[in-house]
Amino acid sequence: MTDAALDRWVAEIEVRVDSHYADGVVSLGTIVELFGMAGTKLAYMLDGDGGLMRAFESVEFLAPVYHGDFVRVTARLLAVGRTSRRRAYEAHVVARGFGMGTEKTHGALLDPPILAARAVGTTVTPLDRQRLTPPELRGQG
Repeated sequence: MTDAALDRWVAEIEVRVDSHYADGVVSLGTIVELFGMAGTKLAYMLDGDGGLMRAFESVEFLAPVYHGDFVRVTARLLAVGRTSRRRAYEAHVVARGFGMGTEKTHGALLDPPILAARAVGTTVTPLDRQRLTPPELRGQG
């Protein structure tokens, strides 16, 4: 399976995030949860089933995310095995209110967005759950 054949398998979500910490920083667990949400959307697109997370090879937190930020999370298919799906995830802050002016209601779109986190992980979708999987991707390796 070529990389070009996998290029179309990308899912995005965009959400506003909240923090319960006094400094307004969003929990790292929230970011990982967003990776899971985008990954589930990708799994529905590919297999018609959410699958199960097997492992993260790497997770990097590169910049803080603050209460009220809008975060765009992308899950991208890297490789497909018989039941495994290897994916790349990225979380970008696309809009921010924290520290963006003199009033609490001030905010701004970020251009360019801030890469806040990235990860690579593998999920598993059992063969009997792969109800939408394209034939060219079903039962590989």
